[in-house]
Amino acid sequence: MKPSSTSLALALTSAAWLLGATPVLAQSPAASGPREIARVTGARGNHVVWLENDDGVVDIAVMATYPQRPLVAPRFLKKHTPAEVFLALAPSRQELPAALARESLFAVDVTAREQLQRENAAALAELPSGFDSGGQSMAAGCTTSFRAWVASEYGDATCGDPSQEVISTAHPSDTYCTSGCDFPLGTQDRGSCEPKLRSCDIIKGTATVVRLRTTDWWNGVNFNHPGHAAHFGVANCSGNGPVTFNRARGASGTVTVQVPVNGMLHYKPGTAIVPANAANFVAYGSWKKGKTASGDTYVGNSMSVEANGGPDDRVIACGDIYTDYTLQDVSSPTCHGSDISLCSGGNCTSACFYCSGGSCPIN
Repeated sequence: MKPSSTSLALALTSAAWLLGATPVLAQSPAASGPREIARVTGARGNHVVWLENDDGVVDIAVMATYPQRPLVAPRFLKKHTPAEVFLALAPSRQELPAALARESLFAVDVTAREQLQRENAAALAELPSGFDSGGQSMAAGCTTSFRAWVASEYGDATCGDPSQEVISTAHPSDTYCTSGCDFPLGTQDRGSCEPKLRSCDIIKGTATVVRLRTTDWWNGVNFNHPGHAAHFGVANCSGNGPVTFNRARGASGTVTVQVPVNGMLHYKPGTAIVPANAANFVAYGSWKKGKTASGDTYVGNSMSVEANGGPDDRVIACGDIYTDYTLQDVSSPTCHGSDISLCSGGNCTSACFYCSGGSCPIN
């Protein structure tokens, strides 16, 4: 896949970026195709870029330099919208860019920002540390330490794992509950139905993912598959210069990023498949609504890596394209008593555990 005429080039260089996290809005948006609307920079080349396409969808590109942690943790990136990521990283007085303000689900206040900042900081603190600070070199190959760092940056131990297949289908899962799960369960709801959730109420979400894994790759990489959502990662292990990452979703235009030796790009398109409705809406059986496999609603997702043909050039490339996502009630059978489970009826008074109009049929 070659970059189109609407490509947007973003250089991840070895220049000394500002030590503080400072957003810089794009100065001259492109006439068409993805355009940078905001950027937060950190030390040693680490930065996060927000890109808006012609449809108003905003992607996030996270760049990190080995062995540093990124500015945003992969777990936080998965759980939050591009607007929430911006609020977690940008200075407190920095307003949301218009494209991000449109998708924000809550009032932008100090308390909300501080909570997002704390959550990201906690997720970053959980990432492994102590990687060999010597870095990579001209010598060909991806070291064990570099592979482990890449896996932590991508948020998946299979990224960079030599035992993984190049292309395969996987079924990763998430959990939803009131505390201690991947996502919260029933934080909002509709109308007069109020879920009376307990800690033993648990929903399991399972995805079908077409997965690319290259672990010590020389020369070009190409990956293209239709689906509901995707995310990608490219790390430049060794060689004489940067490699070129190209990404496109549908007809939104191609994004092109230069990834230097010792650099890692984690690219997350704005369209997300999780969290599902279980994270917010539980009443009227809405927790069941995931994403069904449907070729009619799939969008093409492609990535490629170029300029990786030098004798010592090696990259790790990872891609995950989601084709469906289903939800299942896995609560304890005794959570609410015999034959009582998450409501899937058509009103608030069915035999489950909702309160309606001040009365609770099941407590």
